[in-house]
Amino acid sequence: MPSKASSYKLRPFVEAPLSSSGEKPIELESIDLSLYEDGPGHLQSRKELAAKIEKSLSTYGFISVINHGFEAEKLEHLKSIGQALLEVPLEEQKKYLAGALKSDLEDRSKSIGAERGSGYKPKGYWSMQNGVEDSITHYNFNHLNHSSFFDTEVNNYPEVAKDHLKEIAEYFRFVHTDVLKKICNLTDLALEVPEGFIYENYYSIKEGDYDGSGAGYGRFMLYDAMPPEDEKKVNNTWLRGHSDSGGFTFLTSQPILSLQIRDYYTGRWNFVGHTPNGLIVNVGDAMEFITGGYYKSAVHRVVSPPDDQKNYRRFVVIYFSRPKESAILDPEPLNSPKLKRLGYNKPDEWEKIDFAAWNKIKSSLFGRKAVNDTNTEGPKLVLLHGRLHERWHNAESNFSLEEAKKRFEVITLEG
Repeated sequence: MPSKASSYKLRPFVEAPLSSSGEKPIELESIDLSLYEDGPGHLQSRKELAAKIEKSLSTYGFISVINHGFEAEKLEHLKSIGQALLEVPLEEQKKYLAGALKSDLEDRSKSIGAERGSGYKPKGYWSMQNGVEDSITHYNFNHLNHSSFFDTEVNNYPEVAKDHLKEIAEYFRFVHTDVLKKICNLTDLALEVPEGFIYENYYSIKEGDYDGSGAGYGRFMLYDAMPPEDEKKVNNTWLRGHSDSGGFTFLTSQPILSLQIRDYYTGRWNFVGHTPNGLIVNVGDAMEFITGGYYKSAVHRVVSPPDDQKNYRRFVVIYFSRPKESAILDPEPLNSPKLKRLGYNKPDEWEKIDFAAWNKIKSSLFGRKAVNDTNTEGPKLVLLHGRLHERWHNAESNFSLEEAKKRFEVITLEG
């Protein structure tokens, strides 16, 4: 709890009212976790939820989760903590940076960067297109599921975070050990593997064993509007289109119309609508590779909202779940009868890699100028271990790595 001499004051985050702009957001498949019950007597209801998850995650890569079980009042309180943490002045933020002040200044041989490191990512860290830099502040928390998270001697926490570690850990641990576990179990049913297999083998926690545990990092993320001249240069895009590198990503739903999904079938961008106290869940690269491409790590972005919401900021609480560092990123260890029947096997060009190898490089690419400062909507495509770092193509049966090289600028980077 905060001391009497705290230098900050918690206040509710003010969300935007629903837009009357006429924009029609995509309707994500809604997964009601209040219907999830363990035990053989409830297997049929779990199978019905599994079928809904499979339909969406194998096509659009996104679902909406409702009735997840975390109290709305606690979540609103967490937002007020996050808001206070992200409003700390830049000079104070510099004492608690997750990496360098700019992505291109990182020594990637020593630093995992502000994408993954604990601490602040200040505004202007990432390069976007046409020379523009981002206008986003975020703060990452690591080792949330281990007792070391509470060690304030080892971890250099700002005052706001230090005063509220219990509330911060409570939410992110709930997402990992409850919501993620249920999503994994439903995926087991969809892929016809024993219930509990994916969570136990890819995401389970062993206290103090960082490499042998599933993981994740929590993030508070605040978007401020860009200067008008910069917004014009990036076509009103606040966060460039990208896919996530990990397993499943969980973010709080917001009424501000800003998050967009790139339709896997048409290439069009669709806004994501709002579900009060809901979670938006998307597939990351690791789960796409583990399922041999059956689940889709969808490309998504954040854009400037409609005019009637422009005076509001976008704040989001995100949990990026990650499989164990040693997890092999192809479908062979999963041994799914469903995937084999559908023909989702490890492509010949994929090198056999673990999650650590993928995550190390993929996570560093988002803000690097050599990849992102283009005059097109998408970044240059980077070839990593026989795989493209993002898959911007539409659903095409004949799309291959060779086809990508013909149609896109595909590059290789070191480190």
